[in-house]
Amino acid sequence: MTSFRSTSTATVCTLLLVAAQAPAATYFADVFGLGGEAADENPGTREQPWLTPIHAFSAAQPGDTIVFRAGVYRLPRTFHTSDFAAAGGEPLTLTVLPGERATITNLRPIAAEEWTPVPHADGLALFSAPASKAFRVSNVVEDGVPLRRAPSGDPNDLQDTPPEAITEPGQWCSNIREGRVWVATADGEPPGDRIEVCDVGGFGASGNLLALTAREDGLDGPNLVLDGLTIETGFHGLLIRTGSVTVRRCELRKSYGDLLNSACGRLQVEDCDFHHFGESAIDVTGPAGATPPRPLQPTAIRGCTFRDSVLLRSPGQKGVNAVMLKGGSEAMVVERCVFRDMETSYGALTLGGATSGGLAREGIRLIARNNIFQRITGPWVVLFAGSEDCVFAGNLVIGSQVREIVHISRARGDDPETLNVRPRVLSNIFFDNAIEDAIVSIAEGAATGAQIDFNLIADSGARFVIDGRPVELLDLPALGCEAHGIGRAPLFRDAAADDFRPALGSPVIDAGMALGALVPDDFDGVARPQGAAPDIGPFEFAAQ
Repeated sequence: MTSFRSTSTATVCTLLLVAAQAPAATYFADVFGLGGEAADENPGTREQPWLTPIHAFSAAQPGDTIVFRAGVYRLPRTFHTSDFAAAGGEPLTLTVLPGERATITNLRPIAAEEWTPVPHADGLALFSAPASKAFRVSNVVEDGVPLRRAPSGDPNDLQDTPPEAITEPGQWCSNIREGRVWVATADGEPPGDRIEVCDVGGFGASGNLLALTAREDGLDGPNLVLDGLTIETGFHGLLIRTGSVTVRRCELRKSYGDLLNSACGRLQVEDCDFHHFGESAIDVTGPAGATPPRPLQPTAIRGCTFRDSVLLRSPGQKGVNAVMLKGGSEAMVVERCVFRDMETSYGALTLGGATSGGLAREGIRLIARNNIFQRITGPWVVLFAGSEDCVFAGNLVIGSQVREIVHISRARGDDPETLNVRPRVLSNIFFDNAIEDAIVSIAEGAATGAQIDFNLIADSGARFVIDGRPVELLDLPALGCEAHGIGRAPLFRDAAADDFRPALGSPVIDAGMALGALVPDDFDGVARPQGAAPDIGPFEFAAQ
């Protein structure tokens, strides 16, 4: 009897193992029928592809690959964790064929004939079109650029704003009761076919594209790999609260809110292009800012471009930046990225932040290394707030117009517990920037154990603010800062062509700080150092 029971159990386990190890499949979605007539009843082969992304997401299993052929795939609602067949296990990969572009979006175009002109008291070119009566409009896009929502009398009521609230070109409003949207085009011309809107519903705020939140059955969320896709969204693009997401070689654009918003979901982002976002391109909240608290997962952001942010400053909207790491974010790295042509209200990069009004240890052991910040406008380029052991090293800030390049402040202004502990600003190049107040500003009582050294500073009129007091560059060594700093032009190989590698004879060569594992290589992946010491800035010198 015992032998029979043992054999039966072993047989069942073997069958389960075989099932678990079933070979992964590759499926195709093909909205234009490039490989064959598409239908969700098809088996999902290249010649008999699926039609809709919702069917594809819900049919594929962990370890499978879904190939989206060229076309635009519109989601009629937010896609939620529970809609995926895949839960945990091997990654589900969403990708495209080489040379093709597949766009997944919840924006929909409004045809030219749907727009009607509307009289306006101030003579604005105002137009109206039908919209959803079930879900509020979360985004209006003109020629690929999100427009500003007109302010309403009640900042908590963003779905029933009268057209009279529109006071200038480039604004919009909507009324869910009437099921209409109004737009004053940016150029004053009729909308034609240039306008897209998002008025879909789903988990959380209307307009989110994909929400990976906790499953009702308690299982882990899916592990996703997005490779080579174009992602557009009405409000937030990807909400990541469970599972893991890797995003590589993707283009993400047109959001009114964040393109990627992660709260303790595992996030890896590589070689992506983020542009035309209204809040953050990437917003990461660690376990301190999560409700309920969630376990920490690693995040790496590398090789990405962040550009052309849209400073909407609309009701119900937070500030604009490219990358915000806050809420107890820990041991995360931002490297080899380019931040350019951005207008911000929080800075291009935030190490720490202001979760729920500001917490202690907003950011812990965060590293920003070997990045380029070019033509940034706003209050500052980089913000440290409530950070602990965070590092800004080996970066270049050039051609920017800001009040301060690096701003170090408490996460909550009146709470000394939210100061920055051991912030480090090392081996960076600050060159050709228009600075209103300071290169680096440390507010009074905002930091302890700060280390600021080995930076090349070549901005006219540059100074620091230390503990709330202005300090000229020549006086910094007496305060323990910039004992090894350089005040000469950096000499780039070809700055006019955006080649910021050191030229022969550049003062940055062998002049940086040895940071070991903190900055082991440069922007190009070249090991540091190549000479007697590391070079200042994002590149090591290589003889031509």
